[in-house]
Amino acid sequence: MKSLIVIFLVLIASAIATLLFMEEPGYVLFAYGDMSLETSMAFYIVAMVVVLLALYGVIRFLVGLFGLPSNMSARRKQKKAMVCQKGLALGMAEMTEGRWNKAEKLLVQSARRGDSPTLNYLSAARAAQAQGAYDRRDEYLRQASQAEAGAEVAVGLTQAELQLDHGETGPATSTLRHMNDVAPGHPQLLRLRARLYRETGDSASLLNVLPELRKARALDNKALDEMEAEAFSARAAELAAAGDLGKLEGAWVSLPKTSRSRHELVEPYARALINLNEPDRAEVVLRSSLKQHWNERLVHLYGQLTVNDTNRAISVAEGWLREHRRDPVLLLTLGRLCKQGKAWGKARGYLESSVNAKPTPEAYRELGEILDQVGEEKLAQDAYRKGLQVAVDGSLSEPVVPVAPQPEAGKPLPGRRRGKVGQPRLSSA
Repeated sequence: MKSLIVIFLVLIASAIATLLFMEEPGYVLFAYGDMSLETSMAFYIVAMVVVLLALYGVIRFLVGLFGLPSNMSARRKQKKAMVCQKGLALGMAEMTEGRWNKAEKLLVQSARRGDSPTLNYLSAARAAQAQGAYDRRDEYLRQASQAEAGAEVAVGLTQAELQLDHGETGPATSTLRHMNDVAPGHPQLLRLRARLYRETGDSASLLNVLPELRKARALDNKALDEMEAEAFSARAAELAAAGDLGKLEGAWVSLPKTSRSRHELVEPYARALINLNEPDRAEVVLRSSLKQHWNERLVHLYGQLTVNDTNRAISVAEGWLREHRRDPVLLLTLGRLCKQGKAWGKARGYLESSVNAKPTPEAYRELGEILDQVGEEKLAQDAYRKGLQVAVDGSLSEPVVPVAPQPEAGKPLPGRRRGKVGQPRLSSA
């Protein structure tokens, strides 16, 4: 289209020039000393155009002639690059189909014939490892590192990944430590470091690398949250076993504020405090978290506390009944707390309410212990039996609450008293 427009414009210009020269042909005079040359304007213009085109052609020819070696070299490089790319594509196709040996041969052959063989050697190293040929793998990695300048990061990360895949945690640690000096903050490096720490159980290092992972957005938020919960749970258990309360609190404080409100992290922290004989601190942590977000696992753990002020803990838990009146876990927790406070009647009432809301072996066991405590052995045995049935069958085919025997004339049933609305009322021990 552009050529047609140019030709069209040239024809128009030629027509206009022809008309002008027909009316006034004009002339051009060249004089030098005693010599002179005169010609028409039209002939002069045509001659100048021909000379300029000839000069342009000569210049282009000379440039091409002197640039021939470099052009040939560029074409050779382009051809080698195409060979590498073709070999890489064929080799990767074979790897996808699981033909590791054929893939390795294609990749190595094309790498030796090309000028950019890094990716070919790295892929060949993966194919060699898939065949268990670790010596060949290391040789291909060495050749890849020497093939091109600037390939150190790609080679190092591939080497670390292959070492982790083979379970070589020691060499992988050394490789990643070196790569951290070369390319700190690289997303793939951070992912590999996190993988190494998880596989070696180094929860402290995993917690330390998590902020970098978040900053680099190396993983999605869901994966990071799961990793954080896993790492902190393991770290809290380690520090509790070591009896190191100071480091446990330091690990907790170092977490982001948003993380400290997540029940997945609150629970292991509270358990660690309990294991360190710090139930009152655990109570504060659990109460604060439940105030923000209701979670049955934390409520369940609250019932396992042996705090100094049991009555206060009962009062706090009873306050939650206003919004969670039929919650079986909360009722179980209240039963346990009342049991600690030796309020047998109140504990019995809450546990019966819990099994009514949702029969569980755990609630039946607690109820059986209360019934044993107040001397109702037959009802206790019935509670234990029903708890075992729920554990085995998952349900009951009879009333969930043990049926009390009829009292003798003039003798009340032992163990509990109820208020006007049927809620258990605290009785003296």
